[in-house]
Amino acid sequence: MNKFDRLLYILNKLDRKEKVRVKDLAEELGVSERTIYRYINSLIDAGFPIYYDREKGTYAFEKGFSLSRALLKTEETLILALSRNFLEPAVGSKATTILKQIEQKIALASKNFTPFEEVFGIQGFYSSPYLFDLLKDLSTAIKEHQVVEIEYEYEPGEAPEYREIEPYFVFYTGDFWYVQAWCRKKEGERTFALDKIRSWRLTDRYFLPKNEVTSVEKIQETFGPYVDAEKEEIVVHFSPEVRQYFLRRKWVKDQECKELQDGWLEVKFKVRGVHVFKHWLYRWLPYFKVISPEWLKEEIQEELKKALKNL
Repeated sequence: MNKFDRLLYILNKLDRKEKVRVKDLAEELGVSERTIYRYINSLIDAGFPIYYDREKGTYAFEKGFSLSRALLKTEETLILALSRNFLEPAVGSKATTILKQIEQKIALASKNFTPFEEVFGIQGFYSSPYLFDLLKDLSTAIKEHQVVEIEYEYEPGEAPEYREIEPYFVFYTGDFWYVQAWCRKKEGERTFALDKIRSWRLTDRYFLPKNEVTSVEKIQETFGPYVDAEKEEIVVHFSPEVRQYFLRRKWVKDQECKELQDGWLEVKFKVRGVHVFKHWLYRWLPYFKVISPEWLKEEIQEELKKALKNL
């Protein structure tokens, strides 16, 4: 019995109004009394109204509370609705079907539960039929430090290449899903796009995590999949027509804004993946000018000259 099952066991005893004593629970679940205290505190921290009835010498739910009548707060039902709408474009319908099942179970258990209907519209579509299963297996492999065998198609139409990878984390760029892993064939860190993985298998072999592999925190500093690239500082001035967008949100963690006297806005970005950043910058044409680095400014000028010749 794992921790989740033990917590559920305690909740069910409380819901049935049975005696819930620390010593008895420790014997029933095969753990220490100290562990039982931790379990009960965890349930209290999670929001369950549990108290100790000194008169009866047992833990109990507060009067009137029952799991079968448990209500979700408005913000909790809101999160369910938002999760469903965000997940479908990013993962596919399989994940949203599971969330709908959760909502239905809650609705059956609570007379007053009213789920948010289709009140959110999220752009973006993902049609992969196997993405949810791949994410599930990769999550297991990451947690268990399990080696995964994959067949990876680098270019459309080419024969997939066999790889053995040690996965560290999965991330989503807003366009595609990726897994950051150690590639045993290349003996180095690599980023693999999940939509290019044609087949995969969790092996019964395990790995010791490597300290040199990029951490998941670096995703917030990255444009595109280049989480293992070197971080660079880029300074761009944006004209008054678009300055509000950079005052309203951040595109990367390290982004600083400075208002200039002429109404322009100076924005400093510290990013990994300058190549992707450059193409993202083109969406703001003609309302920006690159201040530094000089090589990026020159590269953009050359590319724009070529583009004009093709018009």
